[in-house]
Amino acid sequence: WGGGYCTSFPAYKQPFILANFNGSCGDIDVITHEFGHALAANFVFHGGDIELDVGGMETAECHSMSMEFLCWKYMDKFFGDEADKYRRKHLLSALSFIPYGVIVDEFQQNVYEHPEYTPAERKKMYLELEKKYRPYLSFDGIPYLEEGTRWQYQMHIYESPFYYIDYCLAQTVALSFLFASREDYSSALSRYLDFVRAGGTRAFPDLIAAAGLPSPFVDGSLKEMAEKAIRLAEELSEKNK
Repeated sequence: WGGGYCTSFPAYKQPFILANFNGSCGDIDVITHEFGHALAANFVFHGGDIELDVGGMETAECHSMSMEFLCWKYMDKFFGDEADKYRRKHLLSALSFIPYGVIVDEFQQNVYEHPEYTPAERKKMYLELEKKYRPYLSFDGIPYLEEGTRWQYQMHIYESPFYYIDYCLAQTVALSFLFASREDYSSALSRYLDFVRAGGTRAFPDLIAAAGLPSPFVDGSLKEMAEKAIRLAEELSEKNK
């Protein structure tokens, strides 16, 4: 079936990853992501607090998304001379995810604030959010999506309400760990491990501050992050010419 996840068996102090591979570069995204969750679970089992676990959902996704980027160092082992192509694709996918993630979050907020909305009103509202956050995309020529039904693809809306904004917050932290690792990998890795070990013992903003990373809640931080990401993508593109 689709997807992948990390769970754990506390009685055995054992993380467990389920992943489905199809031979694409997405396989690397999945395994590095889930290993971030597995590492956090392992820290809980060995020296952590099982009641506090790995922290909130926004913290847990920092563990996994940041691991994806910290594994960039080893991508030549998977992609050889084309490792930078993967890095560029991975970086731009991460950056472009954020506007989609806030669409999902705002859609959910509006639906819960307006339980009287009809199916047609929900579809109309979703299309308005697409125009607001992703004006560069078009659904023209795809009848199902033209109706405003793209939101039904996102299972989190049904299964884990309000989870999605946590991915957006975590993505900003992960990108910050990436930029830090490009300057000093050993320092970034050490700060990441401290971040993961702290888990549920500290609030999310405190974890970010302790790691020396910019907060996504500060005005201008997303703009600065996006500019850094674009510069890095251009650098990786130049290396592949």
